[in-house]
Amino acid sequence: RIRSRRTLQHFCSPPPVPLHAMSDDAKQLEDWELQAATLKKQGDTSFSTGDYSSAIKHYTSAISIDDSNAVLYSNRAACLLKVNERSRALRDGERCVELKPDWGKGYGRKAAAQFSLRRYEAAADTYREGLAKDPDNKALKEGLNDAKRKAREAEEEEQRRKEEEQRKEEENAKKEEDLLGDFFGEIETAVEESSSKAAKKDTLPQKKYTDQDLGTSSSQMSRLLQPNYKWKNLNPYNVLLLGPDANEEDVKSRYRRLSALVHPDKNIGADNAKDAFDEVKKAYNLLKEADAREYNASLVESGRARGEEVHRAAVKAGTAKPDDLEAYKAKEVMRVFAAIEADRRRIENNKLQGKKRERQQEDEEQDRLKKEHQFNKDWNKEDRVEGRIENWRDMQKKKKKKTT
Repeated sequence: RIRSRRTLQHFCSPPPVPLHAMSDDAKQLEDWELQAATLKKQGDTSFSTGDYSSAIKHYTSAISIDDSNAVLYSNRAACLLKVNERSRALRDGERCVELKPDWGKGYGRKAAAQFSLRRYEAAADTYREGLAKDPDNKALKEGLNDAKRKAREAEEEEQRRKEEEQRKEEENAKKEEDLLGDFFGEIETAVEESSSKAAKKDTLPQKKYTDQDLGTSSSQMSRLLQPNYKWKNLNPYNVLLLGPDANEEDVKSRYRRLSALVHPDKNIGADNAKDAFDEVKKAYNLLKEADAREYNASLVESGRARGEEVHRAAVKAGTAKPDDLEAYKAKEVMRVFAAIEADRRRIENNKLQGKKRERQQEDEEQDRLKKEHQFNKDWNKEDRVEGRIENWRDMQKKKKKKTT
C-alpha cells in the first residue's frame, strides 16, 4: 500500500520545471531578489565590522534594485547616523515609515535622526506615533523618555538664553537711563539760575504776554498743525507761544486766549479745529504745575545755550550770519525735546517687547503642558483598551480548556 501510494504521488505530482524551461521573467525575478539579498548581507557584514561607508554603498545598491524594502532604508539610516549624515538619515527614516507604517523600528529610525538634529519635540512625537503602533516596544519607550528629557533641557536652555538677553537689554536700558539722567543733571546745573528765577514768578500775568498779538483762528490752526507738528509741538512753551520765564498766570491766560481761537465750538465746520485744540490742551497740562514748568523751562534754556555755542562756531567758520542766532536756538531746543521723546519711545518699546516675550513664553509653556496632558490621556486610554483585550483573551482560553 505504501509503495503504491508513493508511486501514485510520483505520477500525480507535477514534475519540477527545469531552468532552461523557465520564463525570462521568472529567472529575472530570482536574479534581482538574490542580488538584493546578497548586497544586504554584504552591508550587514560591513556594518558589524564598523565599516559604515562600505555598508552605505551596499545598502544603496540594494535599494536601487529593491526600493520598496523598508529594512534596507532602516539599515542605511543607522549607518548614516554613524557617519553624522543626519539629514539623509532622516529622509531614510521617513521613507521607512512610509513603506511600512505598522513597523515600530521604522519610527525609531526616524525619531533617532530627528533627535540627532536636536529636534527633540518632533522626535518625541515620532516616538509616540511608533508606540501607538507597537505599544510594547522597549526601544521606543526609552527613546521617548530621552527625547522628552532633552526637550525639557533644550527648553530650559532657551529660557535661560532669553532671560540672559532680557537681562542684557535691561542693563543697556538702565545704562542709557543713567546717561539720560546725567544729561538732565548737566542741564539743571547749566540753567540753575534760570530755574531759581522761574520758581519766583509773579502771580500776575506779564504784560509782554497779555499784549502779544495771537493772530487769527486759521493762522493758529495752521501753526499748531504744520508738517511734523507732533515733533515740533513737544516743547509746550512753543505751543503756547510763551518763553521759559512764563508764570502760572501767564500759562492760564494764554490757554484761555488760544482756546478761544481754536476751540471746535468756535470754529464750526473746521475739520482741524479739534486737533489744534488738543495740542493746546496738552501743552497746558504740561505747564500748569510748577515742577513741570521748571523742568520744561530748563530744557528750553539748555537748548538755547547749546544753540548759542553752535551758532558761535558756525559764524566763526563762516557758515552762518550773526542774525541767525534765534534760528539756531530754536533748532537746538527742538533737538533737545526730540531726543528725550525718542528715548522715551525706545524705553517704552523695550518694555512692550519684554511683555510680549513673557506672554510668548507663557503660551509655549501652556501648549507644552497641553500636549503632555493629551498624550498621557491617550496613553492611559490605550492601556485600558489593551487590558480589556487581554482579559477577553484569557476568558476565551479558559472556555476552550473547559470545553476540552
